[in-house]
Amino acid sequence: MYSLTLLVFVFIAIFIFGIVLMRIGFQTLTYTHIKQFTPNLSPLNGLLAGLILTALLQSSSASIAILITFMASMRRSLKFAICYIIGANIGTTFTAQLFVWNNLDLMWFCLLVGLFLIMIPLQHYLWFSTGVILFGLGVIFTALYGLDNLASVIPSSRIEELVGAEQQSTLHLLFLGFTMTTIIQSSTTVTGILMSFSQDGLIPLAHTYYLLLGANIGTCITILIVSISQPFYAKITAYAHIWINVLGAIIAFPSIFREPLIQLSIWLTSNPEQQIVFISILYNVATGIIFLLFLRPFSKFITSIHKEKREVRA
Repeated sequence: MYSLTLLVFVFIAIFIFGIVLMRIGFQTLTYTHIKQFTPNLSPLNGLLAGLILTALLQSSSASIAILITFMASMRRSLKFAICYIIGANIGTTFTAQLFVWNNLDLMWFCLLVGLFLIMIPLQHYLWFSTGVILFGLGVIFTALYGLDNLASVIPSSRIEELVGAEQQSTLHLLFLGFTMTTIIQSSTTVTGILMSFSQDGLIPLAHTYYLLLGANIGTCITILIVSISQPFYAKITAYAHIWINVLGAIIAFPSIFREPLIQLSIWLTSNPEQQIVFISILYNVATGIIFLLFLRPFSKFITSIHKEKREVRA
């Protein structure tokens, strides 16, 4: 069992390495444009900016870190930041969707073509960045393939003891998802791990749902750390991120919210991995709509509950 556990951590490390490679590739492609990124700061543009930048950077944490830097240098409306965070939460599901398309032929194509583009001596950064992105995606597919194979080897009783037992507390699952994301520093990685163990039905979909809620909250730790040395405008953006993810989890926690999302995901597809992606998309879209409907009172709530409320325009 020790060797299996070690292999799980090795494949998780490979998975994270692939995520980092993809992030570097996308950042290299978009860095110049991001530096010049000065959108019209309306709530709608904030939503679109968070969605697009997160899909490009392959990380809601990296995307929101850019927002914090932006808010630190420019005093702007909190409503823009809230909408940006909602868009970032939705945009991070794009990476999870890539995992569903994993197969051996695609894995080898990404690895070989990506490596070729990295190695050829072309001066333009476009080829190198594209190669890094493809190679990173191939590395991710390799890790997922390894985790898929391990899932059939690891005794199901061990997995059930941790997350699969029917009597497992929903609060325990929420905390487990939070802890995993806090340690790994990536909710996308946690989602990928859950997808790898979903094929054989080792983790019930209802349990995966609560693990995803906890993973969403776990991303707040990274953003909170980034904001520590920043001025108040940046800090209140991190506070907004915490409130959105925590309140979103509270809203989605009851079964009256959970069951329609799970049943709709099952109705849309029979693929267990795709079901997890659909749950993540539906959850982030549904809670995002709720916060958008109450955008004005929510922004006033945040500025009233935190210090220096005079400095932020609700």
